[in-house]
Amino acid sequence: MRRIFPLLTVLFLGYLGFSLAIPLFPPLFLNPEVAFLPSDMSSEMRRILLGLLFAMYPIGQFIGAPLLGRWSDKYGRRPVILISLIVVIPAYLGSAFSLLYSLPVLLFVSRFFSGLLEGNIVIAQAAIADISEDSREKTKNFGWMVSLSSSAFFIGPLIGGKLADAKIVSWFHYDTPFWCAAGLSLIGFAVVALLFRETHDPDPEIELSFKTLSQTFIKGIKYRPLRAIFTANFFIFLSIFFFLNFFSAYLVNAYHFSISLLGEVNAYLAIPVILGPLLFGLFTKIWTTKKSIQIGSLLLGVSFIIFLLPHSPWALLFTLIPIGLFMAMGFAFPAIYVSDKASKRFQGVALGTNQSIQVFAEAFTALIGGFLMALYNSLPIYLAALCGLLGALALIKQKE
Repeated sequence: MRRIFPLLTVLFLGYLGFSLAIPLFPPLFLNPEVAFLPSDMSSEMRRILLGLLFAMYPIGQFIGAPLLGRWSDKYGRRPVILISLIVVIPAYLGSAFSLLYSLPVLLFVSRFFSGLLEGNIVIAQAAIADISEDSREKTKNFGWMVSLSSSAFFIGPLIGGKLADAKIVSWFHYDTPFWCAAGLSLIGFAVVALLFRETHDPDPEIELSFKTLSQTFIKGIKYRPLRAIFTANFFIFLSIFFFLNFFSAYLVNAYHFSISLLGEVNAYLAIPVILGPLLFGLFTKIWTTKKSIQIGSLLLGVSFIIFLLPHSPWALLFTLIPIGLFMAMGFAFPAIYVSDKASKRFQGVALGTNQSIQVFAEAFTALIGGFLMALYNSLPIYLAALCGLLGALALIKQKE
């Protein structure tokens, strides 16, 4: 626990900094009274731009995650995670200034660089895999990772919605959560510098050049033992992010939720995600990792359909609980399966590739989801249900 504590702390602070902004963007873009976008802009264009903004962070992660994973294989986990934590601070400050002075272009650019430089997630995953002695311990440690990260997603939107609400404190504004995110990244840097001890010795034999770095993602995708797993994970991540990216916008359009209420709903969704890992040990006794992924993905898709059936916001008290539980499975077990099937020397690349697949799915759903929502408010959530089913089917022929 002493070795894993600084990693979990960094993940918690990183996700907390990211999740502070979750309730901000739908009202910022969809509500003309906020005046961040031109007041005469159509509602369809506002939804499209919201989707494009959601895509900026994961596009940056898609480029940065496998490269940072590869660098951590060569130079060690500690120096790379320290660099990523300190250089992301100016990106958070850029987002703060963009909202303070109503500069939409700067917001898009800063969100891209925030994702590009936020490498602590994949490196922490690799470090946790380094210190896990067997698959059972890895499942437990990854469960801790999902639970702590989800705790941040409970606290972050709740606090972020309040920090942006001038009705609570007069000087609170949409930029306030980003000043806090920069401070949290600095705290994470201090925790790693003081407490984290290297888990992976530098490997000088790993070649790093522009050519090898540009081919890292392709190399990971072509790794034969992981091809079917990566395909299944892609559909699972599509399912998760079609919902996560647009369920807040769905609630704004359907029920006119305020920014503060959106923060509370996102926090409520995080509760079953936090508690879900408590069941992971039971799942490993009943099912294999492959079977856990298939069952969780299938039931996640069913949960999205159930979410759309009631026409009352009070139904969220019940429909969000299974969604959160199966999301927890969808984040943890795919990464565990990738780590189990990859060699020790390939851990950084494999987990970095899996993280890139995750953020590509997040970016892809964000890019097209705004257009889909412009056609029909709940269409992204229907596609989330379909992708959950495809994720379960993709592993049918995969050997245990």
